[in-house]
Amino acid sequence: MTEKIFSLLASFLLIAVLAGCGSATGGNAAEANPNKIEPYPNDSAPGGVHVATLESGGIRMRVLWTVSGYVIGKDSDWGEQDAQALLFKPLDINDTEITFDGQVCKNVNFQKETVPAAEYLSSAWQSTPQTLGIEDQELQVFKTDCALPGFQEYMRLGDGRLVVPINGVFFFFEPAVTR
Repeated sequence: MTEKIFSLLASFLLIAVLAGCGSATGGNAAEANPNKIEPYPNDSAPGGVHVATLESGGIRMRVLWTVSGYVIGKDSDWGEQDAQALLFKPLDINDTEITFDGQVCKNVNFQKETVPAAEYLSSAWQSTPQTLGIEDQELQVFKTDCALPGFQEYMRLGDGRLVVPINGVFFFFEPAVTR
């Protein structure tokens, strides 16, 4: 019984907060903020950002990623303990910023390219799709001018996951919301 009451109160609070965001100026939140986040088609957003829309009030939110796994490369500078320390860390990417592990890269420029997976992994990372457990024939590669380790060049798989190589470890980032 207590669990149901708590759940109802939490839902009510969330609705009240969302409703309050739109009523501050008498309109909805998107009209009140000229720097609103616009929805992107799945493949056109910089950095591979997906956008979801909440039906109540039309509020738009960016999807965050979380480190869900890793594969240690053969020439890695890091071991198991270093890699495990990044598990479950959140990643936020929008059209001009990358935020990961307490660090922010601002005014980021993104370039996206689709490449054959085996060829790219072999030449860029001396690895194979099999080593990383990737079945995709093609990858989307994002190149940026961000100085955060791993985010100068990272990959997006067909299922929406990101693969970010940091110090010879390939970190897999799961999107918080699937498409």
